[in-house]
Amino acid sequence: MRGSEWLSLRRCLAIVQRLQQGPATSLELLSYVLNNLEDTAYPSSVSAREKAFKRDRENLKKRLGVKIHYSASAKKYTLVESSEFFRLKLSAEGLRAISILSNSFEGHVGSYSEIKDLLGDIVPRLSDEDQRNLENMEPHVYLDLFGGVDPNHLSKKVWTTVWKAVKSKRKLAFNYRSPRYEDQKERYQEVLPYRIQYQSGHWYLRAYRLLSRNSSYIDHTASHVKYRLSYILEDSALTVLPQKIGGFPAPPRFFVQYRLLPPLSNGIISQRFDDMQVERLDDNSVMLSGYCEDVFEAGRILLTYGEYCIIYGGKELMEWMKKTVQGMKNNYFIEEKD
Repeated sequence: MRGSEWLSLRRCLAIVQRLQQGPATSLELLSYVLNNLEDTAYPSSVSAREKAFKRDRENLKKRLGVKIHYSASAKKYTLVESSEFFRLKLSAEGLRAISILSNSFEGHVGSYSEIKDLLGDIVPRLSDEDQRNLENMEPHVYLDLFGGVDPNHLSKKVWTTVWKAVKSKRKLAFNYRSPRYEDQKERYQEVLPYRIQYQSGHWYLRAYRLLSRNSSYIDHTASHVKYRLSYILEDSALTVLPQKIGGFPAPPRFFVQYRLLPPLSNGIISQRFDDMQVERLDDNSVMLSGYCEDVFEAGRILLTYGEYCIIYGGKELMEWMKKTVQGMKNNYFIEEKD
C-alpha cells in the first residue's frame, strides 16, 4: 500500500471513530482527523482538502461498506451503518455481562440511567451475530441493585434539574411536599445543593436550606436538610437559580459507637460509617466507632443487627434509639387484659 493510500485509510478510520460519538459537521470531522493524526493528514489547500474529504467519504461507502447520511438542514453527517470491520466481537462472558446489564437497568431513571446510555453506545456496535445472540440470551442473573427505587414517582425533570444545580453549583428552588407535613401542603424551598445520594431504596438531595415557606409562615433558619427527590414537585417553582453557591458550613457529623456480639462479630466487619475504628475485645465481641451525617440512617442500620448490637453513643444517636425502641415497645408489647 502506498503512503497516500495508507494515509487515506487512517483518515477514514478516524472519521468513523468520530461519527460513533454522534453526528458531526464537516469541520468537526476534519478537525478530529487533524487533531488525532497529524497536521498534514489533509492538504493545506482548501480545494484539495475538500476533494480529499470527498474521496474519504466515497472510500468509506464503496471500499469499507460504511453508510453515512448527510443532513442539509442540520449540516451534519450521521453514521447510519458501519461494516463488520468496525463491529465489536465479544467473548461469551462479555456478551452475558451485556445481557445482565441490559435486563437489570431497563426502565430505570436517575444516575444509573447512564448505564442505559452506555449500552446504547455498545449494543449497536456489536457484530450482527452478537446482536442476534444477545436478543435470544437468558441472563440467568438479575442485578436488583435498585429494585423498587421510588417506583413511578421519580420525575425525570426533577432529576435533571436537581442534577444540573448540583453540577453547576447553583442555588435551587422547588416546592416540596412531605408526608411529615401535618397540613399535607407543599412548602417552597431555596437551597444550596451539594450531593445526590441513593439510600434505602430512594434518591435524596443533600442541601443547605436557606428558605422554607408556605402561605402562613416564612422560615429563614439555615440548616442542612435531606430531601427525598420523589417529594419534589414538578411545577413552575422547580428552577435552577442564577446565583452561584458560595461557602456554607460543612454538613454535621454525629458520633457513633456500638458493640457487635457473637455470632455477628465473628464475620467480616462492614465499614458502615466514616473514620471507622474497630477494636476486637477479649470476649470476641467487636467495639466500633465512627461518624455519620444522618442519625436516622445510622439508627436504621444498627437496628438491623437486632439483639446482637449494643449502642454506646453518641448523644444524638442514643436519644433517637431510646425514642424508637420505646415506640416499638408501645406498639408491640401491649399487656393482654385478663
